[in-house]
Amino acid sequence: MTQPSGYSSPEEALAAIARDTASAGPAADAALAWQQEAEALTGTGTAEDGHVRAVVDVQGMLTGLVVGDAVAARGGRAVTAAVRTALRGAQEDVRRAARESAERAWGPGSATAEAFGAEVDRATPLVEIEPPESDGRTMPGDRPGGPTTGGTW
Repeated sequence: MTQPSGYSSPEEALAAIARDTASAGPAADAALAWQQEAEALTGTGTAEDGHVRAVVDVQGMLTGLVVGDAVAARGGRAVTAAVRTALRGAQEDVRRAARESAERAWGPGSATAEAFGAEVDRATPLVEIEPPESDGRTMPGDRPGGPTTGGTW
């Protein structure tokens, strides 16, 4: 009969458990710290020499928008183009920040870093900078026949 493998005494087993538990604590703490960092990530984009600024969170929600008076005075089309440019920059910025954060925490090319980057990409589909066509009097999609393809209004 073969001897079962394992620990020679309860004290040896308890010491092994203590070592495993001690090494798991810092890893769990690091994972929690990264989760909190990731949830707080934002991206910022600007246009019109900083007179338009957009901020998005890691889930792609617009959390801040500033349009300066000089841009607003140029009318809706100018504002639309500037906001789209700033928003696109913010989306690209949060995507970059998410990838960098995950790579610092989990290592470049790790499955976790890649999966997180892909998730943020899905949550922040890049807005088209060029506005949909409009005659200036109606919102895109208000024309007879329904919405124009590609419009986001």
